[in-house]
Amino acid sequence: MTETAIAPDDAYTPPEVLPYDPFDPGFHADPYAVYEKLRAESGPVVRTPAGVALLGYDAIQAALRDPCLGRGDGAGVQEGMMPTPEGMRRAFFFMDPPDHTRVRALASKAFTPRLVERLRGPAEEFVALRLAAAREGAADGVVDLMPTVLRPLSAFIMNRMMGVPDEYLDRSIEAATDGGRGIDPEYAMPPEAVQARTELRLWMGELATRLIAERRREPREDLISALVAAEHEGDRLSEVEVLTTTMAIFLPGFSAPQAMMSLCSFNLLRHPDQLAWFRSHPDNTAASVEELLRYDSALQIINRTVLEEAEVGGHALVPGDEVFMLLGAGNRDPQVFDHADRLDLARKPIRNFGFGHGIHFCVAAPVARLATQVVLSELVRHDIELATDTPATNGALAIRSLAELPVIIR
Repeated sequence: MTETAIAPDDAYTPPEVLPYDPFDPGFHADPYAVYEKLRAESGPVVRTPAGVALLGYDAIQAALRDPCLGRGDGAGVQEGMMPTPEGMRRAFFFMDPPDHTRVRALASKAFTPRLVERLRGPAEEFVALRLAAAREGAADGVVDLMPTVLRPLSAFIMNRMMGVPDEYLDRSIEAATDGGRGIDPEYAMPPEAVQARTELRLWMGELATRLIAERRREPREDLISALVAAEHEGDRLSEVEVLTTTMAIFLPGFSAPQAMMSLCSFNLLRHPDQLAWFRSHPDNTAASVEELLRYDSALQIINRTVLEEAEVGGHALVPGDEVFMLLGAGNRDPQVFDHADRLDLARKPIRNFGFGHGIHFCVAAPVARLATQVVLSELVRHDIELATDTPATNGALAIRSLAELPVIIR
């Protein structure tokens, strides 16, 4: 794939915290080649100046369950603060227990299977209409699925779930682009991307504040109303917790689904044998999406801070050290997955790290899964093929996405 991101300027040198260069175009084009080289040279655990990086499935799984590792108070947490009327506050995914345990339990009460599944019908209709319009409007038959279908669907499905009025759809589609660097560390971002993310958070805060006030007066069947009403063992979310939780769902909710949809669509279309298998096994769509997610996950890396002395991957670490979990590498660990670099939709499912693992497992994962299932099921109804094998990526470190996905639809 072609990579569009570059370092902020030619003189900029990023801090040496990772075992690879976050600005390397080759890494963004194919991170798996870099992971394979690292694994061959250093095994499943790589020591870095900041701590350790984990490539092995078992090491990652153990780290994500280790209570000695958490969010802490480092730069990554400070950069992830959300603007509120009470000042900058943490969203729940930047909290540690017991605060995280409490807020997540309440947020999870709002994410009911019924609320998510109710999105399927509207999403199917939206994709079909968008795809038909894009096909008819393409004079040369080439359609870029990112601006015509995938980003709009990501925004549409998030707005429908949260209860955002249709008048905000265009701005929300922009958010699906701006939010692509939503959880990247600032050292891996050019200044314009940092600015876009800051402006997006301010807009989301203003919108969320207005919608929360409206739902308190007049509840509806949407997620914001459910967050306002959520109760667990007599406890409820405070006003600022409802706001930061809403924003925490908005931020990855606009960007992560379109990232997942883009990579899954691209990889299915560039493997004709798997595309044929997918078409002939519609009852296996959910499991097929999990294999596509394992093969090329949108979520490539997450980090944890050592909170108390611990041993991770055989290395002794002290408070303040960083543990970088290379989830994409773990999803292709040859010790766990046979022929790990092969896309095989008939593969017996093994839990992958596409949405993290443990107490911070993505609470909105069912929404991204549903959106991807809908998109792939609609795409394969058409005679469709890739217009390029090297589409540009978004340059993000954490949530990797395509910046474009041109296809030919006949």
